[in-house]
Amino acid sequence: MLSPVRSLAAAAALLGGAVLSPAAFASPVPQGTEAVPARAPVMVAGLWCGAGLLHSYALEIAQEYQRVEARLTKRGRVHVLTGHMEGPLLRADPQRDHTMDLLAQGNELRIVAASGLLALAKGQFFTRAVGGSCTH
Repeated sequence: MLSPVRSLAAAAALLGGAVLSPAAFASPVPQGTEAVPARAPVMVAGLWCGAGLLHSYALEIAQEYQRVEARLTKRGRVHVLTGHMEGPLLRADPQRDHTMDLLAQGNELRIVAASGLLALAKGQFFTRAVGGSCTH
């Protein structure tokens, strides 16, 4: 039979080993779900020029990690947008009944989802400006 001091020391050693084991540091994942790795936001800051039906638009984006502020300009009229990045996806904050998601792929920023009047622009895209300006 172990003395109370030895029993306490043995229990402390077992608990200490469990607390310090690498498995103890892993965060548990609920059953039936997979851990999804976080994705860093794609950098989209800069000037983007409308292509196709959007040829008369320019989109100037300022980005601070995930937060995005943009100025959409058409013939001198400016519309300010805010949103955030989720990996390569720019999600514009809803404005009235309008929402818009843009997917960044290389030098292209394509509207992949939109609602309200913006739904008509789905599939249209912007390209990165060359030389610091859009030629309209």
